[in-house]
Amino acid sequence: MNVKIGKHIKALRKRDEVTQDRLAEALGVTSQAISKWENETGYPDIEYIAPIANFFNVTIDELFGHDKAEKERKIQEYCDKYDDMYRNWAPVDDRVNIMRQALAEYPADEKLLVRLATALWYKWCADDFDRYSFVDGKWIHDFDKYRAHDGWEEPAKIMEELLATSVDDKIRNECREILIHLYGDLGEKERIYQLAEYCPNCKARNLYAAFGGVDDEARVYGQSLLIRGLADVRGLLSYQTKDSVLVAKALEKLIDLYYFVFDDGNYGFYNSSFESLYVNYAMVLIQQNRIDEALCSLEKAAEHAKQFDIYLDKLRKDGEYRYTSTFTDSLKDLTTDVHAVKMLPELLNFTLLDENDIFYKTLNGNPRFDAFIDQIKNYLEK
Repeated sequence: MNVKIGKHIKALRKRDEVTQDRLAEALGVTSQAISKWENETGYPDIEYIAPIANFFNVTIDELFGHDKAEKERKIQEYCDKYDDMYRNWAPVDDRVNIMRQALAEYPADEKLLVRLATALWYKWCADDFDRYSFVDGKWIHDFDKYRAHDGWEEPAKIMEELLATSVDDKIRNECREILIHLYGDLGEKERIYQLAEYCPNCKARNLYAAFGGVDDEARVYGQSLLIRGLADVRGLLSYQTKDSVLVAKALEKLIDLYYFVFDDGNYGFYNSSFESLYVNYAMVLIQQNRIDEALCSLEKAAEHAKQFDIYLDKLRKDGEYRYTSTFTDSLKDLTTDVHAVKMLPELLNFTLLDENDIFYKTLNGNPRFDAFIDQIKNYLEK
């Protein structure tokens, strides 16, 4: 028992102007017991600690005289030291040791525990042992080797407990991401998928990492990441610069990259991406007064919109649509995953014939544009 607790009880009692008799009555003890505590000739039994703290509306740490601010400062100091070691690639054993030292001083602190678990996981991953086996001409995970290699149990246990008890979303997310990787090495697919469901924004990335990039499931998620990366680049282009010349060049390169990824012309759903790219490209070209090139780009956008509508009909008829290029051959679309509408009518009505849109305002009356619109209308009427 901390010998200072009596002094703290006395100070709290005086602060709140509470008599020994009133405190004794609230706790169900004698006033003589209170006097002994305050004179440090006796100490309250453990069952009285929480009621005393509640009576004075303080934490148990405060009751024992622990300086909460000082405690948080020291914990943060340990965390900062660990983070600095991590950034500077300090030996993983040193990182483990500093966190064990910190937890000996501040047991069960979540910020320290998640760092210890991370360091232990890195230590396990860094150990030199044969991770894969070469079977039937390809490398595969050897889960038995991973499981037999000591060191994964402690970080897994720490992070699972933090997932079950922590209310800090940042800590829980860190635990999930590392556990996905760890269980990927152990072949615990059911647990991997359970954890990944809580990380929708980075699900494909985590699953690709979990499966190590060497098996069929990794290939599916790797290809999904590639397609998502293309979409992210497309979205970012609009926000990086107002220089239309630079944007036009970037769009040209991105269009080329899309064609490279879908190298067999089987674009499927991603006809919608081509359509969007060509519309954006045409808009930039109009800003540069490159009218003929803009019209050419719009014609390509319309062709991809038409192909998207053909794809959509086929998907809804067959229930499934598979891709076939080198970079997409693990991907497929299902009718349950696609909630799209026909694209060509939307392009016509909400872009090309919108009187407030740059295309209509700039190109209306241009013979080539008018003939282009008529072609779309005639196609849709068939």
